[in-house]
Amino acid sequence: MFLAPFVLAVLVAAQPGPPGRDDAGPAVPPDSALLRTLPSPPLVESPSEVCAAESDYLAGFDALVRGEDAQAVASLEQVVAACPQHPYAPELMRLARARLTPGGKLAQETLSRPVVLMSAEDTSRGARASLTIVQTMHGITQGILLCTIAGCDDSRAYVAGALLGGGVGAAAALLLTPNGLTPGQAAAINSGTVWGFGYGLASISSFDLDGDNALASVMVGGLGFTGLGILVAEFANPTAGQVSLTNSGGLWAGVVAGLLMATQDNDETRVFFAVEQGVVGAGLITFALLSRNLDVSRGRMLLIDSGGILGGLTGLSALFLLLGDDADSDVYLVGAAAGAVAGLAATTFLTRNFDVPDAPAVSIVPTTLGRHGGLGLAMLGRF
Repeated sequence: MFLAPFVLAVLVAAQPGPPGRDDAGPAVPPDSALLRTLPSPPLVESPSEVCAAESDYLAGFDALVRGEDAQAVASLEQVVAACPQHPYAPELMRLARARLTPGGKLAQETLSRPVVLMSAEDTSRGARASLTIVQTMHGITQGILLCTIAGCDDSRAYVAGALLGGGVGAAAALLLTPNGLTPGQAAAINSGTVWGFGYGLASISSFDLDGDNALASVMVGGLGFTGLGILVAEFANPTAGQVSLTNSGGLWAGVVAGLLMATQDNDETRVFFAVEQGVVGAGLITFALLSRNLDVSRGRMLLIDSGGILGGLTGLSALFLLLGDDADSDVYLVGAAAGAVAGLAATTFLTRNFDVPDAPAVSIVPTTLGRHGGLGLAMLGRF
């Protein structure tokens, strides 16, 4: 047992001692809260290099915004050379280089394509031609009517009157539109002419006119409504779709009203045509005001009109197949009117996306992605 103190002393001496400590102060454990709260030491940078890099970075950024990609690349390269750890310059430099590639130029052209709104119409030669054709026919009709009122006895006088009237109509359409006109303006003037003749003919029955008064009614109606169409074209500048909507509103209002009034046992022709004129006029005015807040195309209106025709025929045919010849004729008239209204409503709903703009222009180009220069595809477009 006398060796026990000696063995104990040897074991104690063999134990590793405490870590050495610097003279500056006591050691701090690595996970100490003190180390976690100390800020990182600032990077030592050269003031002259920082100022130069910052000015080049601003110049490169401004050039990139202006679209001057080559100048942006040159400025950003100087920034990367002076300050490789710059947080933004490398990415912007890669962007500028990508925009200089053929794929990047194609993408920029895609994004710069203008968005054409349906409501913006340009002048067209076709619109001027359509105006010339309709107004030539208008002039021919006015010349024949005028010759009839004047009591022309020779057929050559009618030919001369038609030739003179047609020449005046064509010359007015061409000389008064030296700068051209839009399809909507041409449609407004031509529609005014057609509606004017329609109202003139209807006035013969509603006002019980005959002889020269009846002819004068047609002449005044054509001239008056043509002038109204010119005013609408000049000051409202409608589109072709808006004019089509107005015409359809007046037309279908007259058709439905005529079918319903035909069910009445009233032989008063004057009352029938007077009501028709009022209903058609109300339809024209209502849908003209409504069209100012709608962007509709002529093609869609043609489809809606076709739906009204098909709906009227469907309503009439369905009742005829169900009831046969034994039913009262008034039932068929009401069925045709209801079918026309239903067809118009259904087609309007089904064509609600007809005038939606086409799919956005999109370009898919190969490009370099990420910081490590990986290859990939980039899709660019306007949505």
